[in-house]
Amino acid sequence: MKFEARIYGLPVAQGRPRAAKLPSGQIRVYDPQKSRDWKRTVMAQVLAVKPERLLAGALAGEMDFYLPRPKSAPKRVVYPVVRPDCTNLVKGTEDALKGIVFADDSQIVSLRVAKHYASDGTTPGVYVRLEELP
Repeated sequence: MKFEARIYGLPVAQGRPRAAKLPSGQIRVYDPQKSRDWKRTVMAQVLAVKPERLLAGALAGEMDFYLPRPKSAPKRVVYPVVRPDCTNLVKGTEDALKGIVFADDSQIVSLRVAKHYASDGTTPGVYVRLEELP
């Protein structure tokens, strides 16, 4: 079984967990607001195209992230070699897909990741492809 989706929005890297001390003395750990917003964006768009069942077993996949080109970037610069880095972009997106597309992100055994500048007329976002391995 395969899953493919194009998610629109500005991709956000998974931020470091934040901690706050509650009046009761307990410590609460939470995601930064930007990370939470990106995960909600991904979940909302994937729910409309989610598979009939969760993908099972080992998964192979691809994630192509499209980032806006800064006005200061010369045209000769083809690849975005600036932050955010690929691994942190993937973490937030995987977390958002967990429980909707697959049971756990540990199922992904092979993943190709790329960052691109969104060309003129292309909306920033991510294109996700996942496939069950035999």
